[in-house]
Amino acid sequence: MSLYAIGDLHLHYQSVLKAPGQLHDRVWKKHEEKFRKNCDKLVTDDDTLVLVGDHSWGKNLAECELDLQYICDLPGRKVLTRGNHDMFWDVKKTGHLNDLYQPKLTFLQDSYETYEDFAIVGTKGYTFEGPFYLDRRGRIVGRDFGSAGAE
Repeated sequence: MSLYAIGDLHLHYQSVLKAPGQLHDRVWKKHEEKFRKNCDKLVTDDDTLVLVGDHSWGKNLAECELDLQYICDLPGRKVLTRGNHDMFWDVKKTGHLNDLYQPKLTFLQDSYETYEDFAIVGTKGYTFEGPFYLDRRGRIVGRDFGSAGAE
């Protein structure tokens, strides 16, 4: 049994891509296929794969279904924590997401899962719950407080 962790998949099978560099930068070219191929080589069904946020560019669950299916289809036990770009998921939706995707995916928010003698803890490290807008340098230039977590 091995433990693997990675983040920032930024999948966008059903949503609009938000990072222009992801369209043109060679490191992102076919990154979904490369990641799946590497997982298939390394990760077994007995292993745990922790995905530490920024899973999808989707704004709501409907825009993330294919992204989450992609993650479901990866080998191993998958444990997900929230990233700042995961607009489909706010703290109030964690239970619902677990109901929808257990046993293939476990969504952690203010909870934990175990791996051998260790705890994998899920909490957010930022205080803003809603969608936000960035300029080209990554600075926040606007926020939508009223639509946080809206489907």
